[in-house]
Amino acid sequence: MRRRQKLTPQQQSEVLAFLSVGYSRAAAARSVRCSPYILRREMAEHPQFAEDVAKAEGGSELFYLSRIRSATQKEWRAAAWILERRFHKQYGIRKSESMTAEQVQNFMTSCMQIIVESLTHKKRRSKMLEQLSEKLEGLDE
Repeated sequence: MRRRQKLTPQQQSEVLAFLSVGYSRAAAARSVRCSPYILRREMAEHPQFAEDVAKAEGGSELFYLSRIRSATQKEWRAAAWILERRFHKQYGIRKSESMTAEQVQNFMTSCMQIIVESLTHKKRRSKMLEQLSEKLEGLDE
């Protein structure tokens, strides 16, 4: 029977060091010769280690964001990059043929109004309106 692999204190320190310079969790795990699964399990079993992982990742994120933010003073593309990622609904790059969820919902509402107004039989109209409303609500899920 195989022994269950655990991270040594040395490996935990190395993982934290890798994370603090921007490695992903999977890359940090591979760098200390363990699987991402083992890293996740160790974090679940050791809350202090999980907290240290979160701090290391946060520090790395803060470092890179502050570098990008300082670059915005001389390079507008850095500011555009932040906007695209932080506020992707408003500033993110979309294909010209793509639609936002709000645009789809507005379009579907207009279609429903046209269909409902064209039906003269009241019972059929309310049944169809109910069915279309249910389908439209399903788009939000």
